[in-house]
Amino acid sequence: MKEKTRFIVISGDQKKYKEFKFSRIQLVTYTLITLATVLIIANYGTDLLLEFNQNSKISKLRRTNSVLQNRLAEMDTRVTNLTNNMQHIAKKDDELRMIMGIEKLNSDIRNVGIGGARYDYDLIDDVSGFDENVSLSKQLTEIAKLEREVTLEKKSYHSLLLTFEKKQDSIAYLPSIRPILRGNIASGFGMRRHPLYHIMRFHEGLDISAPIGTPIYATANGVINFAGGMAGYGKMVKINHKYGYGTRYGHMSKILVRKGQSVKKGEKIGEVGNTGLSTAPHVHYEVRYHGQPQNPKYYYFDDIILNEQIVARAN
Repeated sequence: MKEKTRFIVISGDQKKYKEFKFSRIQLVTYTLITLATVLIIANYGTDLLLEFNQNSKISKLRRTNSVLQNRLAEMDTRVTNLTNNMQHIAKKDDELRMIMGIEKLNSDIRNVGIGGARYDYDLIDDVSGFDENVSLSKQLTEIAKLEREVTLEKKSYHSLLLTFEKKQDSIAYLPSIRPILRGNIASGFGMRRHPLYHIMRFHEGLDISAPIGTPIYATANGVINFAGGMAGYGKMVKINHKYGYGTRYGHMSKILVRKGQSVKKGEKIGEVGNTGLSTAPHVHYEVRYHGQPQNPKYYYFDDIILNEQIVARAN
């Protein structure tokens, strides 16, 4: 009789028991079947776990790609807006240059963004899932172009600022207000009959009639070159301005400045009088450019309020 392996199962109260008999072959067979079943279940479970994990990663990557695609679309819109703004700035730059009398930037300089770095990234493939309308390469290239254009505009505006400051300075030293706020033109610029000599002579300035004691103002920033008496002009003041300009004020009753003194546009320098070769109280006013007499009427505004505001700021 073949030996059999016995398994006895006894109840908890030890009153009942169950006996199982297995031959050695049966025991080995059942053991192998059990191990095979466990291995199959473990293998299947592992596959399920790996598949779940892989699906989770793919799902995460898809969500990431979706977010990136949306961000790229937003960036594409922002790059387009920035490009439009840069075009507007370039247009304003050209307009400012025209106003200031500066030559516009030529097209070769304006096209500075055409060359430079290129970014050839191909994100359109079966794995990434990026929309074919979204091009990171194009956006990076456009951003690099915008960076160079911004640098160009910074240099351009620096140049414009320097020019503006220079023009502001030149305006300050350009004769541009009336030497007295109120008064009538008694004699103009050009050929005229001299009131005392009764002969035709060239009159190098304007005679502006006003009561004695009326304030006389410097018509531009400058330095007093002469302050005193001069034949024909009576009491006179000469002012040297920058950029070749000079002004003269004659027939004054009182001089309030001295030679070498700096004065500002609108600053009081004296008072109207009747000194020198003069037949009535007035100021003889001359504007000279590199020593040549200019018609003063082209060098001041008739707007009394504007003249008064400039004078008020200076005094």
